[in-house]
Amino acid sequence: MRVVNSLLVKDNQILLLFKPSRQKWFLPGGKAEFSENVIQTGCRELFEETGLQLHNAVLGAVTTIVVEEDSKQSEWMLYTIKGTEATGKLNKENREGTLSWHDITQVDELPMFEGDRFIIKHLINQNEPIVSTQFYTPSYDLIKIITSYEV
Repeated sequence: MRVVNSLLVKDNQILLLFKPSRQKWFLPGGKAEFSENVIQTGCRELFEETGLQLHNAVLGAVTTIVVEEDSKQSEWMLYTIKGTEATGKLNKENREGTLSWHDITQVDELPMFEGDRFIIKHLINQNEPIVSTQFYTPSYDLIKIITSYEV
């Protein structure tokens, strides 16, 4: 399975989606459709969830997500694209939750999965992509992250 999230950074703020069902903040995103590349998926999902059309998007992160449960593991791929320009009118709510802008200095304070926080902070502070593997428990508590810097 391929999932793509979109990080939109504008005026030192990032756009996040609060999902009441998880009580956490997420980057807008979703599953890739057949034959879509990850940039296309990220732009489409951002538009569908926010009403904003992302411009000049670049690949920011390639992440293998591994969920460990007793003696078995499952994995899926998460790609994160990044953009600093978007046009359109922001839809403040969608079927999954509420969208709002947050100052980049608030990232550490917001409830979100720690692996997501790691990717967001990297993409805010670095202009180069990161490749990592994130290991989680079945309830998505982060166990460890192995990055491309550690290979």
